[in-house]
Amino acid sequence: MERIRQEGSKAKPEHNGWHYLSLGFLLFPFFPLLGPEASVLDWGVSLVAVLVFVPVYLQAYGATGRPLLTYTLIMVGMGLLMLPFNPWMTGSFIIYAAACIGDLEPPQAAQRMVAFFALVCAAAALFTGSSWTERAITGLLWVFFCLIAGFSSLQGAERRRYARWLEQAQKENVRLAAIAERERIARDLHDLLGHTLSVITLKAELATKLIVRDPARAALEMRDVERISREATQQVREAVQGYKPRGLSGELAGVKLALEAAGILLDPHIESVRLSPAQESVLALALREAVTNVIRHSGARHCTVQLVGERDGLRLVVQDDGKGGQLHEGSGLAGMRARVEALGGTLALVNANGCTLTLHLPFPAQLEGSQSPIAHLSIPAPASPEPQ
Repeated sequence: MERIRQEGSKAKPEHNGWHYLSLGFLLFPFFPLLGPEASVLDWGVSLVAVLVFVPVYLQAYGATGRPLLTYTLIMVGMGLLMLPFNPWMTGSFIIYAAACIGDLEPPQAAQRMVAFFALVCAAAALFTGSSWTERAITGLLWVFFCLIAGFSSLQGAERRRYARWLEQAQKENVRLAAIAERERIARDLHDLLGHTLSVITLKAELATKLIVRDPARAALEMRDVERISREATQQVREAVQGYKPRGLSGELAGVKLALEAAGILLDPHIESVRLSPAQESVLALALREAVTNVIRHSGARHCTVQLVGERDGLRLVVQDDGKGGQLHEGSGLAGMRARVEALGGTLALVNANGCTLTLHLPFPAQLEGSQSPIAHLSIPAPASPEPQ
């Protein structure tokens, strides 16, 4: 966030046509020269001063930092030089300088410069007029307009600074959203393809073993490989688009198929619960990742899947009777944990007498009509796999 503020403050100010229109105020210092006491020298010096002042002012209006400070001090110096010839041009030049100084960084420096210009106006007014009353009135007018121009410049600069900061913040939000989306796609693809490719590998190995002694069964397994591949293609599209239409019910059916292909007996205990769409998506992906790990790493013969509703939330347990061993949390488990914790849940992995994964999600604050009911799923235990 600090980086965004710095980038916003360093950007050059944007301008409209006001800095050109404001040059019209330079006509007012010529009105006092219409009197009989004005000399040709006063007119000549005033015209030359305006011709020199205008490009300096235009450069100052688009500058920042040290160049801006330099231009405004030149304008003030030119104003002081005009005191013997046209005092009203002195006040005008200093007021123009105050109108440009708002974009000086940091803002506190711009505020100090406005105060300094007001003091210069007050001091310069002491050398005008023929009486102290005229000098006092002149000084009050110059200081008043100098402060008005300065504070207007400060407020305009602050608005531009905030607009630039807001634009930078919006760009940063877009960048972070893109990163989050890429991470989500990476996690989803890992979970989807890791599971599906494991099933395809198992069925392809089974078909290879059966192709000689049972060609019909081998053909059936290869048709399953084709079907699963098509489903995987659709699931990848859905993951990239951010949809999860398969849901927990479909994932449970896929788990049964995958465990059967791996020769692992499934013991399901699924209660009828209601889930928010986000909870259903997280549970489905967690179940897929957990069962994929059982198939790949456990060497188990039995796997128990429990989904129960408790007083304070939902609990999913995936337990196997495999070999266990040292646990290493890879990208799949890390992505699962991130999803669960994003919904306020917890994930625990225990490696004793096999491996037990326990996932707990709190109930949402309220159940709305958009939430999807998960009916009681009766998953028949698969037959024992054919000896090979």
